[in-house]
Amino acid sequence: MIKFGTDGWRALIADEFTFENIRIVTQALVNYQKKLGIKKGIAIGYDHRFESENFAAVAAEVISQNGITAYLSKIPLSSPALSYYVKSNSMDIGIMITASHNPPAWNGFKIKEAFGGSSNPETTKGVEAELQGIAKSETSDNPKEIVFFNNRAEYLKHMSSFVDLDLIKKANINAIADPMFGSGANYLKEILGIREINNYRDPLFGGVNPEPIPQNLQKLKEETMELKGQLGVGLSIDGDGDRIGGYDPSGLFLSSQYIYSLLLYHLVENKKLTGKVIKTFNISRLVEKQAKKYSLPVEETKIGFKYIADFMIKDKVLMGGEESGGMGIQGNIPERDGVLCSLLLLELMAMKKKTLKEILDGIMAELGTFYYKRVDVHTEKNIPAVPDSFLGKKIIKTENLDGIKFNFEDESWILFRKSGTEPLMRIYAEGKSPEEVDKYLAEGQKLIKEID
Repeated sequence: MIKFGTDGWRALIADEFTFENIRIVTQALVNYQKKLGIKKGIAIGYDHRFESENFAAVAAEVISQNGITAYLSKIPLSSPALSYYVKSNSMDIGIMITASHNPPAWNGFKIKEAFGGSSNPETTKGVEAELQGIAKSETSDNPKEIVFFNNRAEYLKHMSSFVDLDLIKKANINAIADPMFGSGANYLKEILGIREINNYRDPLFGGVNPEPIPQNLQKLKEETMELKGQLGVGLSIDGDGDRIGGYDPSGLFLSSQYIYSLLLYHLVENKKLTGKVIKTFNISRLVEKQAKKYSLPVEETKIGFKYIADFMIKDKVLMGGEESGGMGIQGNIPERDGVLCSLLLLELMAMKKKTLKEILDGIMAELGTFYYKRVDVHTEKNIPAVPDSFLGKKIIKTENLDGIKFNFEDESWILFRKSGTEPLMRIYAEGKSPEEVDKYLAEGQKLIKEID
């Protein structure tokens, strides 16, 4: 069965993710969109994964054969770049061929709405409903042309407009960028001349999943730590360019939790912006404390950027972010973007003339120390039941907005949630020390193993 998860349909290449299934899914999307009306056409982009360009070409062919103009990217591009093209060129909808951070053997089909962001639940449910009964794609007596586009220059110009490039260049920051062999390769290099590693196409992604988390960023960590004592940073974006992670020269991993806090600080303190703060269920308590300090309203959502995008469309949102590294920023389309977040972090460093760890230490010295970590358990088991206590700690409140979260008296917590994109149980924890977090996660894994 073809099902859409947290962000699109993803499957193993040559197993479920085949050319024939691409034809069927694209036909279902076309049928759904026809009911809403077609004004201009459908845009298609693709990443650096195996056969992505050919899967994209098949989708464009199906669209054309339905009598709809297909706009197909000439080159691989990031998911945010495709979203920007959809919005800025008034496309009816967009298709991005990518499996984001999934293993190399996977590929995927993301839908991008006309507003330039992740598909909303109504769209994916509508497409899934259209899948029923489709055996093959349709043809038209009057097929439309396939128009090729390359919006790289326009997209990079748009990204550059959010920051003071001259200020960043004059700060002489020793920065390294790691696009993880993905389709965001050379974006930061082209904008600022930053040295990049792993910036060419490798469908195997160097043997790791293209997700900017510690186990996948060993080379970036080693090279960034060589900058110790300098104004330096290592920044990474994922395989389709919409998520961010990185390292400080001290060896500190710049998790999405820390990056959210740093960006919020920069947008309010330095750029003097205001608006709602949107956070997913698994984002740090530190963000809530910052928002309270700035007298900014906070909204918490289920996990998945589509829920954040919904707020960004309807309200004045300063920023919205999720634990996986996706951050949306005021003034941009309602989409997460690793390149934009990288530029803002560099601008923050340029303004303060400090490393990101030094800035973060200042934030936590005022508001409290928080440490965070996540582990993924390969399992089909269900979420555990709520125990009477956890490591001898009293559970003062449980929440089930998305998964189940145990909250403790000292503001620490642990969250269990089944992945919406892979056969995984994700366990998230935040505590007052790295050792405490590791204990939470070890105990959490024991609870999973004990489930019959």
